[in-house]
Order: sequence, then C-alpha cells, then structure tokens
Amino acid sequence: MDLFSCLSPFVFCSFASGSSGNCYYVGKQDEGILVDVGITAQQILKNLAQNDLSMFNVKAVLITHDHIDHVKGLEVLMKNHPVPIYAHADCLQGLAEGSATKKVDSALFREVETSQPFGLCGITIEAFPVMHDGRGAVGYHFDYEGHTLTIATDIGMLDKVVKEQIRRADNLVIEANYDVEMLEKGSYPYILKQRIAGPFGHLSNDESAKFVAEIYRPEMKNIMLCHLSENNNSPERALQCLYQQFRRKHVHPDVNTTIFPLPRHKSTGFVYL
Repeated sequence: MDLFSCLSPFVFCSFASGSSGNCYYVGKQDEGILVDVGITAQQILKNLAQNDLSMFNVKAVLITHDHIDHVKGLEVLMKNHPVPIYAHADCLQGLAEGSATKKVDSALFREVETSQPFGLCGITIEAFPVMHDGRGAVGYHFDYEGHTLTIATDIGMLDKVVKEQIRRADNLVIEANYDVEMLEKGSYPYILKQRIAGPFGHLSNDESAKFVAEIYRPEMKNIMLCHLSENNNSPERALQCLYQQFRRKHVHPDVNTTIFPLPRHKSTGFVYL
C-alpha cells in the first residue's frame, strides 16, 4: 500500500483567507465545492489549476455571507462558469442587491436553511447561523463518509450553536481575526474597532484559542486558523496565543494533529481531512 492510498479521499484547500479575500475548496480530488469567492475569478482559476483542478471539477458554490471579501469574484466567475450558488435566503437577497453581485443570474440561487442538512458531491452539508453583521451569515459543517470539517468564520461571538458545530468536527477552520492589543493600539477609527470587537464583528485570538483548547481532543486532525487581519494580527501571534491556552489548560496536542494559520494570498495545497 503506497502513501497516497492511505490518505483521506476528502480534502480541503484554502486559496485565500483574510480581510482582503476568502476562498476555499472542499471535496474530493475530482469534484467539490467552493466556499466563498472573495478573490477575483482569475485568481480562483489560477489556484484551481495549481491544484490540478478546474471549474469543471467545481459543482457548486457556498456563500457564508454577502460581504465583499467573500463574494468579490462571484459575478465574473458565474458569468463564465455558472454553477449553483447556495446561501441563506437573506444572503441571496443581499447578493441580488449588492453592487458587486447584482448581475449574477438569480436562476443559479439555491436557498439553504440552517439546521437542514443537504447533499452535494456525496458530502452532507449543514449550515448554521453565526453572529456577524453580514446578511444571512452562516458557517458550514461537512461530513463525507465520517470525515468531518467545520468552517466557522466571521463570528462576533461563540454562541451555543456555533460551539456545538465546532465540537462535531475532526477538522476545523476557525477565525482568529485580531490580536486585542494590536487592535486597541492600531490606527483604525474607534467606531471600526468597536465593530470588529463587538458581538457581530470578528473573533479575537484569545476567544478562538480559549475555545479550541477547551474542546481539543486527540482525534482532531487539522486545526486551521482563518481570516487573520493584516493590520491587527500576525500568524505568529495567533499561534502563540493558541499554544499559551493549551499550556494553561494542560493540553498536549497529539503528534498527528496539524495546527497552522491559513495564508492570506496563496494556496495551502490539499489538506487531507
């Protein structure tokens, strides 16, 4: 048996993660789904090609919410490579009205209800509501033959629903948007700082790290920190905060658990789930 036959058939790949754009691929190596398209269509096609994929392999797009850093490339991508677009009804309305997305063909829209699982590419998907100021903001939980992944991004606070969905996952993409000290001392206007740190804004390193350390179990395969702020965070600070919380809770991550921040502007390559 060779190495690749031992790897999971279920993969994740980040093309971009951060306030300037977010886009992920979730699925198998021959077909899957894009989660958010917050980078240009050209960048998406380039990233797909770098991973031996094309839009032929993409069977649908899932949108977490209607903010521009999650939908920037949608209009051009769908004009040239139309596939069904899944999102909460409020998000779909936001897309229909948004200046960057209003020309997207609404015939592609598919409404997603929270807590109502549906299937794509053999994957069971469940949307769940998150606290954020985007329209119809949701996270997604994926299950492919027992391989599980939760994407929980753009969250103002970890409420009961989000915590439950994260606890279900053996693989986790969780927001660690800002370092509290960097945000407080940074150059952002006060009102923007309040929005970011508020209950409908983003999750700090501290909040994310404390919860991950609380729910960690050795069966977890990948913990990926996402949507790091370019101005109010760094990969080093986000990781340092997480490992500090592990030490405080006397948690010793298993050698088979991979922990890393997602890069802002480049592909991770396939992460086997």
